[in-house]
Amino acid sequence: MIGKGFNYLIYEDKSDISFKLFNELVNTGSPGLCITTLYPQKLKKMYGMGEAQVFWLSDSSGDKETLSPTRLDFEIARVINKFIKDGEEPVFLLDGMAYLSLENDYDKVRKFIKHINDMASMNYATIMVVINPNSFSKETLATLEKDFDKIGTAKEFSEAVALPAAPVPATPASISQAVPTPQISSPAIPTASDLRTAAPTESPADLPLIEEMELEIEDIYLIHRGTGTLIQRRTWREHDLIDPDIVGGMFQAILDFINKSFVSDQESDFSRLEVKGYIILIADGKYISEAIVFSGKAEEYIHRVMGDIKRLLKDNIVNIENQYSGMLDSCDGDMSKLRGTRKFLDILALNINKALDQHTGNGEIMLSDAERLRAQEAYNKAVLAGKSHNYEDALAAYDETLNIDPMHFQSLFNKAVVLQMLGRIGDALKCYDKALEINPNDAEIWGNRGIALRSLGRTEEAIESYHKGLCINPADSALWSNQGIALRSVGRVKEAIESYDKSIDINPHDAGVWSNKGVVLGSMGLLKEAIECYDRSLAIDPARKLTQRNREITIKELEKKNQR
Repeated sequence: MIGKGFNYLIYEDKSDISFKLFNELVNTGSPGLCITTLYPQKLKKMYGMGEAQVFWLSDSSGDKETLSPTRLDFEIARVINKFIKDGEEPVFLLDGMAYLSLENDYDKVRKFIKHINDMASMNYATIMVVINPNSFSKETLATLEKDFDKIGTAKEFSEAVALPAAPVPATPASISQAVPTPQISSPAIPTASDLRTAAPTESPADLPLIEEMELEIEDIYLIHRGTGTLIQRRTWREHDLIDPDIVGGMFQAILDFINKSFVSDQESDFSRLEVKGYIILIADGKYISEAIVFSGKAEEYIHRVMGDIKRLLKDNIVNIENQYSGMLDSCDGDMSKLRGTRKFLDILALNINKALDQHTGNGEIMLSDAERLRAQEAYNKAVLAGKSHNYEDALAAYDETLNIDPMHFQSLFNKAVVLQMLGRIGDALKCYDKALEINPNDAEIWGNRGIALRSLGRTEEAIESYHKGLCINPADSALWSNQGIALRSVGRVKEAIESYDKSIDINPHDAGVWSNKGVVLGSMGLLKEAIECYDRSLAIDPARKLTQRNREITIKELEKKNQR
């Protein structure tokens, strides 16, 4: 049997048992969607399929129930995305992996499958992907299996006892005082708090929703104008053919060339280039330039949305320069000081996709110019209040922004951070969850949400939140560290050590992680190893009093052990 709420990779030659398992789930009342290489009417006649939607995966010109295998990122993604988001405990079966892999690059297919699984996890959907094991190499299957919760043959799932639903979070064990509270760095607004904002994900923010649009953001580059150095890059590409730093410098050189060669009396602050099917838009500020690379069929409507894109680019540049003006003005080449700018690129992509939705008739109603100006003014007021530590005023201003624009992502995120700082954890969680409805692929939100959950004693839920953040951005050392702390607090010490090691691999100069790893090793009786970790921590930060005290305790324990 198949239990709901998981994603399954099912091995079967002809999909017969898998279709029957799918029918069993649909017959329990769940909405069903099946995409298959079998003709829909034939499939329904053979298996019934109840009220399930069935689409034919074929390059034949068919009716509305036919999906082209080459339109993976548009019509197929659109159908699945809408089905998962609209259904209650939806069940989706894909029968045609080999066909998709023939018509598309395999890496693209795997990336597509991973996004479906991620979306399913966030919407309590059940995903069944059926493949003939003889159609793929062992290496390919081993790679694909990493993206699934459950793997097995159709016969095994058919004969097994029904699996339980996804586990309910348990109440955590008490937290040892020897382990420091997880450190959370500052949010999008610079404050004196510990709340963190990690780097945004390097994977697509959302699956494409709209078939007619066929315009996708490939990259966003943030470039320092004075030096031509790449500050940040937000990408949706699987692989880079050219070093992004070279590309960023190239865009800046092109922009300089345009300004100097074709404008006689003033510099242009916006440029558009077209290169082999790509549209590149470049906008200038005082200190920075932003370049966006689009792919897809854009000519049908790009002129309709150009005004909005220009405005969003300029607003984004103004917001970055307002927050980082000092660092940008005196830039010494150390771009690590500007890591927080990555969130602005994520926000820009989100807003541009919303603007594109408006011009295809599928999005929400755009704000009027007056409303947009009022929302921006209220948001700026909130940011300034946060900088001055006037947190109640900041909350009032964020509420003012959200009253005008309930989907204002920056305000939702920053409001959640301020609430968390003030100890209003329940309210903060509501804001984080609302922000995740807008952008479920923001690793920072999942991380901060995990910290909030853990502070309420809901540690298992916190671990799950950290895990979701790490699925989006596995290069986030702080997320690994916080996950390690949560795992250790519920007694999962081996997993905690693994999380700390991941964090250290990414950032070996974090004294707190070395210290926390020492605590866990000490609790396992590995005293020498614990002392080595404390030494590494103190070599980085000699002023860590808690680490010094834990080291002294561990040395005494080791001495007693040696005297026995």
